[in-house]
Amino acid sequence: MTRRRRMNPDDPRRQDPPEPVSELLATLRAQRGWQRRLEGARVHEHWAEIVGPQLAEHTEAVRLHGGVLVVRARTPAWATQVRYLAGAVQERANAVLGPGQVTQVVVVAGPASGGREGG
Repeated sequence: MTRRRRMNPDDPRRQDPPEPVSELLATLRAQRGWQRRLEGARVHEHWAEIVGPQLAEHTEAVRLHGGVLVVRARTPAWATQVRYLAGAVQERANAVLGPGQVTQVVVVAGPASGGREGG
């Protein structure tokens, strides 16, 4: 089996067209197994859409890994509220992020990330 040597992309003798960056990134995502993790990271971008503006003011998505969505509520009272709504949060997150992305919602209470409080 002969291995084809890659030509310098700037070589004027080059015959094949350049690959789009999007295809190269898709290949890298697949090879490294990053697809699910990148999809899960979208939870931060869509948090207000998932929980609504009022709840988003008092909570944040900490992480989504392995189907477990960790939500931080500003106070224990808000944490209790989110626990009551965990099923609805899971359902809405899956509607926004894609089926099966969230299999469990875990709620913790404490200041927002970075130690900032208030609002």
